[in-house]
Amino acid sequence: MVLKKFYFGFMFKHIKSLLNLSATPPSVVYPYPFLALLAFSLSGVFNIVSLIKAVILSFLFQAAANLWNHVNDVEEDKISGKRNILTENEKIRKIVFIISPLLYLMSFSLSVLWVVDKRGVIAFAAVAFVTWIYSDKFILGRKIKRWKDHYITEVLTYLIAIPSFTSLLWTLFAPLSLKSTVFSIIMTFFGLSTTFLKDIKDITGDRLAGLKTLAVVFSPGYLLKIALSLLTSYYFLILFLSIYGLLPQFCIMSVIASAGLIYTMWHFISNGWSITLKSLRPIKVMVCSNLISLSLLIIAGIVQTLSLSVSVKLM
Repeated sequence: MVLKKFYFGFMFKHIKSLLNLSATPPSVVYPYPFLALLAFSLSGVFNIVSLIKAVILSFLFQAAANLWNHVNDVEEDKISGKRNILTENEKIRKIVFIISPLLYLMSFSLSVLWVVDKRGVIAFAAVAFVTWIYSDKFILGRKIKRWKDHYITEVLTYLIAIPSFTSLLWTLFAPLSLKSTVFSIIMTFFGLSTTFLKDIKDITGDRLAGLKTLAVVFSPGYLLKIALSLLTSYYFLILFLSIYGLLPQFCIMSVIASAGLIYTMWHFISNGWSITLKSLRPIKVMVCSNLISLSLLIIAGIVQTLSLSVSVKLM
């Protein structure tokens, strides 16, 4: 009995560690389903079942991509002194090496079953290919250099993956259209802004591993300028598209959240674009304001959809 309790406790600890790792780094795809909610609200199709499908697909696919990235990064993580279940347990590494492709396959199967526009399957193929080759060192990576090792292919991965995945989620609700293209463009600017900042924390390990990532090649201040410029474009796009009717007019309210971005830009301009401990607060403000803007977009889309459905019923 004691041994059984110990075994289940041991397995629970490992499963919990793997779940935490599958959600690292956290994103608006998983574990926070902002992207699924945005596709749901802006598509104009108020279908809760489709929303649940979008959340499930988001979680499964992002978990697959994250775990595949982590299991391929074990050597780099060891060099930089990172400790997690994969760096410390070879048996778990072998299990994840099997689990991750299975999650990719499961995500593909669900996308084939659930999309209402078969072009969504093509979008899945694109995002699956680039996220796989981005991390892979063991299969395709034996013949070609993985894309995350160089900043050009690193950026190219996100330029393909973000619009492809947003298009995939859209096709769970409605066929691809001008509206879905607008949605993909907006989220590409939003997603790329985080891409230019994500490697700064890994700069030591990347340098020791001989990688040419964005953080190794460019200074933190330069990457910060690009990230903030992309976020500025994101807010201007929302403003422009809302005024011209390509987004629900209520979406213009999300531009209010740009106050956080303005505050952050003012801080870094005043401090010569240097990143110090004092920068933590403005960065947190910016992150929170960005999430608020996404929340307002979701609310705007739902309000528009509900108001249109009420108008149709009254007619």
